[in-house]
Amino acid sequence: MNEILLYIVGVLVMVFGLAVSIGLHEFGHLIPAKIFGVRVPQWAIGFGPKLFAKKIGETEYSFRLIPLGGFITMIGMFPPAKAGKPDSNRRFGKVIAASREAHSEHMVPGDENRTLYSKPAWQRIIIMLGGPTVNLLLGLILITTALSGIGVWSQGTRVEAVINCQEQMADSKAVCTADSVKTPAALAGLRSGDVVLSVDGKSVELAEQLISAITTKPFVSHSVVVKRGMESVTLNIFPAEGLIGTEVRPYVGLQMEFARKQLSMGESIGFGFESAAQTFGFIGQFPQQVYSAVYATVTGQPRATDSAISVVGIGQVAGQVASSGGDIMDKLFSTLMLLGSLNLALFAFNMIPIPPLDGGHVAGGIYEYLKRGTYRLLGKKDPGPVDTALMAPISQIMFMVLLLAGLLMIITDFINPITF
Repeated sequence: MNEILLYIVGVLVMVFGLAVSIGLHEFGHLIPAKIFGVRVPQWAIGFGPKLFAKKIGETEYSFRLIPLGGFITMIGMFPPAKAGKPDSNRRFGKVIAASREAHSEHMVPGDENRTLYSKPAWQRIIIMLGGPTVNLLLGLILITTALSGIGVWSQGTRVEAVINCQEQMADSKAVCTADSVKTPAALAGLRSGDVVLSVDGKSVELAEQLISAITTKPFVSHSVVVKRGMESVTLNIFPAEGLIGTEVRPYVGLQMEFARKQLSMGESIGFGFESAAQTFGFIGQFPQQVYSAVYATVTGQPRATDSAISVVGIGQVAGQVASSGGDIMDKLFSTLMLLGSLNLALFAFNMIPIPPLDGGHVAGGIYEYLKRGTYRLLGKKDPGPVDTALMAPISQIMFMVLLLAGLLMIITDFINPITF
């Protein structure tokens, strides 16, 4: 299979993975909405004209032409205008009124108690958190599958080669002579294929642990237990100190094998949460990242490998992974990590507390929950649902900003793609 075909396969796998991630995100909203009795007329992956649609129950499920997102339609997203405060008297009143009336064509008699705004704030918060939560869980599952199922390449404790003399520590092609100083590993009798089990009674699993345990205490003999064939052998290593490269430091004289190491479930999940936290920080730098990517493209400079990318860029990276060297497990590992990171990015992005993102609706629900609770504690009349429709102008502005940023990044990814 040639590189071009592999590249196309990589892109298609990522497109499919993105579609599944978006679909599951929308199911994350859909399921609690139905549980709480909100009517959901539409569930869709993509935007624009329908490619396929099927109505099941009261919900139409569809796939659309432009695969840049997805949505569900819930009736009554916003409460009606309060008596005596018509939208026509407000600045941007037409925008606010249009937001209230959106999806009104789906309303039928008997839907009065099936609107989103009529539900308690805590139910609305759960509904809006459903989508990002699915992406968080999916991201953690994919990353854990990669790290704990396939594993990362690392130097373990199996000896690949013993470096025989000090000269070879600086130059692997050097020839040892009768006058050469033997390395501690050679003096101790270590052999290729030995598996180091422990140093001074403490078990080791990584080459870094092994070397550190010996060299942090130079000029001291260390008891090393190795597995050699079917038996365990105890050796004594006395680390030496010499000129390695440009500095004098302790050395042993071992070259360890690289092998896949499966992380524990706890380590993998911890890595996933750490990645999600880093993604929040990256989102805070997103405007600067977009500027840097566009600036590099305009000035003809290569982009940084950690630059912001669009869905086009994600597909390009997936294609490069699929067409690069390495075995099938390496490609699967990279694809799972990429899809996992994408889902964590969808989680973090949607949790930003601004409309029209899910986080904006969650913030509105939390504010209402706190406000109504405070009024209840003070013995005041229930103020009713918070009028989140008033945020519609900000929502439209943010939508246009995000759309513009997305288009700029798509163009940038086509003209000046990230290469690894």
